[in-house]
Amino acid sequence: MLIRTANQFVHLIAALAAALPCLPESVSGQERSDSAIVVKQILIEGNETTKDQVILREMSQKVGSVLDTAALKRDENKIYSLQLFNRVESGFTVRDQQATVTIKVSERWYIFPVPIFGFKYRDVKKPFYGAALIHQNFRGRNEKVMASAVFGYDSWFNLAYQNPKLTENDDIFFRAAISTSSVRNLNVADAEYDQRVTSGSVSLGKRFGLFTLASVSLGYDQWSIPDPRPGRTVSSTGMDRFLTMASAFSYDKRDVREFPTDGSYVGASVTKYGLGESEVNLLRIRLDVRRYEALGDGVALGVRAFGTFLSGGASPSYLHAYFGYDERIRGYFSTVREGDNLMAGSIELRVPILMPRYYTVSLKYLPPEFSVWRYGLYAGFFADTGTIWYRGSTFTELPWYTGYGAGLQFLLPYSLIVRTEYAFNQKGQGQFVLDFGASF
Repeated sequence: MLIRTANQFVHLIAALAAALPCLPESVSGQERSDSAIVVKQILIEGNETTKDQVILREMSQKVGSVLDTAALKRDENKIYSLQLFNRVESGFTVRDQQATVTIKVSERWYIFPVPIFGFKYRDVKKPFYGAALIHQNFRGRNEKVMASAVFGYDSWFNLAYQNPKLTENDDIFFRAAISTSSVRNLNVADAEYDQRVTSGSVSLGKRFGLFTLASVSLGYDQWSIPDPRPGRTVSSTGMDRFLTMASAFSYDKRDVREFPTDGSYVGASVTKYGLGESEVNLLRIRLDVRRYEALGDGVALGVRAFGTFLSGGASPSYLHAYFGYDERIRGYFSTVREGDNLMAGSIELRVPILMPRYYTVSLKYLPPEFSVWRYGLYAGFFADTGTIWYRGSTFTELPWYTGYGAGLQFLLPYSLIVRTEYAFNQKGQGQFVLDFGASF
């Protein structure tokens, strides 16, 4: 069944990819000739906290390489995608066929002892609130340290640490997290109930070049439900305890991760729930393929195909796949659908109304890290489609849910994106959508 489903997923990717021009990706290097300008020196300016190595690590232009202005622009976007800087500018000077490259950055505020307020699953009916202490650039090495306590809808307490580069001479990264939370069930066919969740995980991975990551992780999950009923947990006691093991791969060559307009992304993961010590015995595969094509004058066309597929023993509702929460189909934005497996795709045309730009302000009572703001405005035209099903269903008979529409996409400082859209489903029913972050 998984093989047949995977074949259907490949067909979906091919169909969406056909919507894009088949243009080769640009290459960041050039062959050296006697007349080539060679990078002699790279200077970093404005990084009072961030180590030079963090910035240089993101660059394809190195000392000794042939100067490539297109590659330098891509490096600029890649450094900005670290989300450590409000602004990144690159330039160079040439003397005797040798170039001195300058990277000038404006650092963000990194330590946030701030209140937390938001909406779970981007639903204004599910607010949460609390406080967190977050250091986005610990030791100036792009390390993340976070502690948070949140109440309201799905309260939680969380500790996490992430190091993108353990030592100077390797590209090994590490992440550890532990959390406890009270989570409302997602399956709408059952009455609402709370799930007490305790989890912890450690991950170790390696970065290959500028764009590829591979990792493995080991974790422990405990799901406890005060009123056990069939389907809520695998165990009849209402408590599932199990180990998890996962491997993941990603290739990310998007220009700007928060709102891409050029490049590609491929992500895949395999997660095993239960390693023989528990009644839980499941395997989930996730695939995500995205492509963005710059069409000129800031206009971009993007496509995405993604899916998640489950195999193994009995599946509790907390390990099901869902539309209507993290993944949504505009036109059925708030409609919750549930199953073991999910497959979907999107296509979106992004047209700039106001190209991303910077605005410098001088605010008397705020530190200089808040003086540089990046903002922009795009119009978006989109179509989404997807299907979801339980194991044992006949794939060819599954209903597909489709929506399409248009809207405005506001690019705001500190990587905040707000989208206001209007979507129709295939029945002609319309709905207003307010969402946060890029659609994909």
